[in-house]
Amino acid sequence: MSAIPIVAPPSDDPPTNSPTTTSPSATKSPPTKPAVKTNPANAKRLCRNVIIHGFCKFEDKGCEFNHDTNNKPIAQSSPESKTAVRLASPARANTLPTTMVSSVSADSVNAPVFVPKSVSDNSVQGRSGTPMSASSIHATTPLESPDNNIHHQDVNPMPALTNSFSQFDLMGNSPVVPPNFQPPHMPPQEMMNMVPPGMMDPYFYMNPSYPRQPLQYHLYTSPLPHISNLHPHQRSIQSFFIPDHLREQLTRRNEATLTTSSGHSANLPQEVHVYHSLCPLEEQPGNFFGHPSRVYKATCSVDGRTYALIRIEGFRLVNEMAMSVVESWRHIRHCNIVSIREAFTTRAFGDSSLIFTYDYHPCSLTLYNAHFTPQAQLALQAQLQAMGSNTMLVPETTLWSYITQISSALKAVHGSGLASRNIEVNKILVTGKNRLRINCAGIMDVLQYDGGQNVARYQQEDLLSFGKLVVALACNSLQSFHNLPQSFEFISRYYSPDLKNLVLFLLGKPQPTKTIDEAIKLIGPRILHEINCSQYYTDALESELSKELENGRLVRLLSKLGFINERPEFDMDPRWSETGDRYIIKLFRDYVFHQVDENGVPVVDMAHVLACLNKLDAGVDEKIMLMSRDEQSCLIVSYKEIKNCISAAFNDVSSGRK
Repeated sequence: MSAIPIVAPPSDDPPTNSPTTTSPSATKSPPTKPAVKTNPANAKRLCRNVIIHGFCKFEDKGCEFNHDTNNKPIAQSSPESKTAVRLASPARANTLPTTMVSSVSADSVNAPVFVPKSVSDNSVQGRSGTPMSASSIHATTPLESPDNNIHHQDVNPMPALTNSFSQFDLMGNSPVVPPNFQPPHMPPQEMMNMVPPGMMDPYFYMNPSYPRQPLQYHLYTSPLPHISNLHPHQRSIQSFFIPDHLREQLTRRNEATLTTSSGHSANLPQEVHVYHSLCPLEEQPGNFFGHPSRVYKATCSVDGRTYALIRIEGFRLVNEMAMSVVESWRHIRHCNIVSIREAFTTRAFGDSSLIFTYDYHPCSLTLYNAHFTPQAQLALQAQLQAMGSNTMLVPETTLWSYITQISSALKAVHGSGLASRNIEVNKILVTGKNRLRINCAGIMDVLQYDGGQNVARYQQEDLLSFGKLVVALACNSLQSFHNLPQSFEFISRYYSPDLKNLVLFLLGKPQPTKTIDEAIKLIGPRILHEINCSQYYTDALESELSKELENGRLVRLLSKLGFINERPEFDMDPRWSETGDRYIIKLFRDYVFHQVDENGVPVVDMAHVLACLNKLDAGVDEKIMLMSRDEQSCLIVSYKEIKNCISAAFNDVSSGRK
């Protein structure tokens, strides 16, 4: 075994001429530092710190290896600087040539910092690595980032170290990741510097260029066919929780409500009036009767709720009295009308814009997107085939549901002395299963303000637009109104006479007796069916809510167990959680969660956990046997006694004693 000489730290003072000269006060003279022989070949080898970490902090302290990744001089940032770009950032990944990483794996990121022998305090031999030859480095033109003063090189990214960032699709290409690829582990300080200053972190901004990670909607699998028919005293695990489709629907709505967007990428203002965190809801700008428009989702700084903002671009308000119409619409509260909150003008977008604020309904679609797009046609075809129908027709029960809801909304609007003026397929939202809401209420009254002189004419136009909408839905075509005789023949063949009579009334000539009240009389018997379906749906939702109400009890119980078990110290007793009643609680925790089978495999049985926790919360007299971990002692206790132990221990913890 060869001896390793221990050398003194390098000193900035010039060496003495006599190596044998010692200080009088020194008890033992330290050995002199041997002269380091510089290998000329090392000057051509690239430093391993540059390959692995992107920089070398010994570059100006005597490191004899090559640190120049380009033939031209490049300004290097200090590794101690807070604005230094680490190798973990996508921008830094482009600073090294592809050939430089051909022999370095992704695990090399975790390697310790390489200390050159010429500047090391202790000449301890580090791990060996194969340096790359400088001749394989291709010269490129340095580029300067527009966000900061850090220079980058326009070279190919390192494939071994940038696969973990391919999910962001920064270059617009599809990510290609090996199936068995595992990203390297990075320390917390490296994770904090993944994105350089001035760039948007894709995890905080849900842009189309950054695909969102799918949420874990389904916590439990659906019941298997062979266990669907259970005995009355048996229950499946799915019966304890809400159905998967309802949970997924609610989770998607919550996700859509919390979705944010980068204001810098969309050129959006940081704040508009009292609203902030604007997020576009449309990919392309819309058109509202000749006026370009856009729809945003924003958060109100007054109440913290989310609202939908409809912006009319480049509109100059001529008559200030037009804004008084919004106050009349605010008093209308109806379940089939999207409520308007306020309207105001602003120049926050760089022009004179008119903003209308409405309630936000996440994951909603327009009637056009729900019925008349190619995707909607395919979905309708699949639904009808599942029902055993071969015709591409909207079910009549769905049509009567739509008619009932729109009639109810028009009744509220016309009864308030207003006109809707927006009964169109792209102005009515589908916010749930067959649930409609009329959107954009009051916008036309502001854009074309006339002082309310033509309300009667506009109400007749509402009925006419209502009839056109029913014909388009019944015939499953937006062009059906242009050939009314053929459309009436189609409706007479596939639908009931009541629907045809209603369409004839709505498309009739305007008369004083033609009102929404007369239309409601024609659909009176169908309203009872709609009320019946609504009541059934309410009962179903209340039943699912009761399941979640019971789950709250178990969360409270688990929280108490967490406060008690494995507590390090309480009441000046380090073994408080291991003695007395707390020992019984610990054994019960092992009984519920830490059971194993005869082969020592952990038993993951959700039904067992739910059954034990429900019995514990009820405090039944059923007795169970608890065994210690060394299998040397057994205790037979009841759930009631365990519940009393938990209550006493939790009262001690919450008493305020230390």
